[in-house]
Amino acid sequence: MKLVELNEKEFNQFAMKHPYFSFYQTKAWGDLKGKNGWQTCFLGLKNDENKIVGGCLILSKMTLIKRNIFYSPRGFLLDYNDYDTVKVFTDEIKKFVKARKGIFVKIDPIVLYQERDVNGQIVNENVNNRKLINYLKKLGYKHYGLNIDSHKELQPRWVFALPIEGKSKDDIYTKFDSRTKRSIKKCQNSGVIVEQLSTSNLQVFKDIMEHTSKRRGFVDRPFSYYYNMIDILQDHCKIYISYLDTNKAMELLTTSINEEKTRISQFEKTKDSDKSQQKIIKSKELIVNYNNEIDKIKILQKEKGKRIPLGGALFLQYGKERTYLFGGSYKEYMHYPSQYLIQWVSIMDAIDDGCNLYNFYGIDGNLNNKNGEMHGVYEFKRGFDGEVREYIGEFDLVVNKPIYYLYKISFTIYKTLKNIINKIKKV
Repeated sequence: MKLVELNEKEFNQFAMKHPYFSFYQTKAWGDLKGKNGWQTCFLGLKNDENKIVGGCLILSKMTLIKRNIFYSPRGFLLDYNDYDTVKVFTDEIKKFVKARKGIFVKIDPIVLYQERDVNGQIVNENVNNRKLINYLKKLGYKHYGLNIDSHKELQPRWVFALPIEGKSKDDIYTKFDSRTKRSIKKCQNSGVIVEQLSTSNLQVFKDIMEHTSKRRGFVDRPFSYYYNMIDILQDHCKIYISYLDTNKAMELLTTSINEEKTRISQFEKTKDSDKSQQKIIKSKELIVNYNNEIDKIKILQKEKGKRIPLGGALFLQYGKERTYLFGGSYKEYMHYPSQYLIQWVSIMDAIDDGCNLYNFYGIDGNLNNKNGEMHGVYEFKRGFDGEVREYIGEFDLVVNKPIYYLYKISFTIYKTLKNIINKIKKV
């Protein structure tokens, strides 16, 4: 068997059929990473019959010490149960990296460590991929461990995913928990609408993310990052924005007022009933509340306009999978839980597009820590039903050990200084 460079067409013919293929193994993703100085190459391992039995998209970048680092996002496309092929591919990729003055190649395969349910409970205690991890370590891969902290790896080791293949929208919606359904209905009944963003309105999403970053304490990406995603990924990148349609909100409130007035008229026909009198009082109270809401929205409309952005979310879609990457909301409008409606609209669109999997993506692995920083993220995603997926983790295949450890020390210092600078900027 021999490792060779492939053209995009050759690679796609192999990769698109592979169970571990993802958007991160496409030329479009490589082109996006190219904006940050990464070079892209497609590799394939061919057997004696000239058939591709393994492959990867591999990124490379020159460091300040004039050595290259390599990264295969979401890992090599291999049959990881075929240890012989895994070994040959590893040996060949080491030769490839070494010949190009490489230090190491990083992988983070989407290979399950063990199967879990919606609550993160292990489905079968006796089934896991510990043997594979040990084998990779034996081949020279440095394992970053079974981390539960989502911030410790490039791509999350823990994700939450909703299989949607063969399911109708009603099938999906029925399985949502009560809070999720209630939040969706509240938005729908409050005049909240969700629309897919056009390129010309990208600043709307950038403003939302910038506000969210300040509120939650993370560093937002520059405008160019979002622009490049849409420009390069095109239809594969989908951004949804939720708006409060103030006219629609007032129309819905007016309809509710008229419904309560009709109920009052019906109740007044049975004035002798104490129960009817209580219902009349309740309807009158609701009418007062609805009128107060209309007054508030009129003021809001005068100050902010007829369509007020509430929040937004960015998704990637390729093949049969749609992935939620990140999103944000304005704090002052959090009483409109619009992120729930955004996800529901996106799920429905994914079903219409023929997707098999709706990937909510990263969560922390410490699922029982209700005080954890990321626990709310998990609770939000779990409300839509689905399953926790725990992967085998991140690995470095070290090619040059002395330079590797020098690089790791230098990179740690760089990250520490960068974090200090970011904290100073927030002061």
